[in-house]
Amino acid sequence: MFKKRIGITQKVLKHNPYNEFMDCLDVRWAKFLSRLGILPIPLPLMSSSLAKNLWKEHKLDGLIISGGNTLVNYADKTDNLENISFERDKFEKALLKFAILNGKPVFGVCRGLQIINIYYNGKLKKIKGHAGTRHSIISEVPSNKFKIPKEVNSFHDFAVPRSYLGKGLISFAHDLNDNIEAFYHPKDKVMGIMWHPERETLPSKSDCELIKSHFNL
Repeated sequence: MFKKRIGITQKVLKHNPYNEFMDCLDVRWAKFLSRLGILPIPLPLMSSSLAKNLWKEHKLDGLIISGGNTLVNYADKTDNLENISFERDKFEKALLKFAILNGKPVFGVCRGLQIINIYYNGKLKKIKGHAGTRHSIISEVPSNKFKIPKEVNSFHDFAVPRSYLGKGLISFAHDLNDNIEAFYHPKDKVMGIMWHPERETLPSKSDCELIKSHFNL
């Protein structure tokens, strides 16, 4: 049934009634990925020094960097401190570094795209009006290379203007304000999208094909 074992990072949330900080993952991820022949392996937040061990112990074929949590270096006074995790930022960068050095595919979603862009020395810009909406996106490549939806969901407060794109990354979709909505690296097996494929009521055929192609399914 499952053709690939893909690690997936989790958001950090505080459970106030018990004063606990918890690893959390939307249950829709498992439903979505299992349809594609992927066994999702939720990765617990651990020391970045253990990233290499997690890759090997779980025998991962690839990695998905999921959404949630504002990146520490872009947080301001409007951000709830409980929604920020320096440990998560550091952990995901370590997982990403191992993947790149070892030729493993990585797929970033929303925050995942953002942290990948930062890893490649790109930057982010805070924006308004993109959380909880839908909008059109424009493809920059022939449909036989990357198929993408014409309209996507949007749950982010930070964007990647074209001039802020990380070194070596190539955009293949943007929004009407020329913010990058999807990119890939021509050498490293890295790709990122700003929308959430797991949050669609019915899985998008193009999203499914994009992810399956990236993980060689």
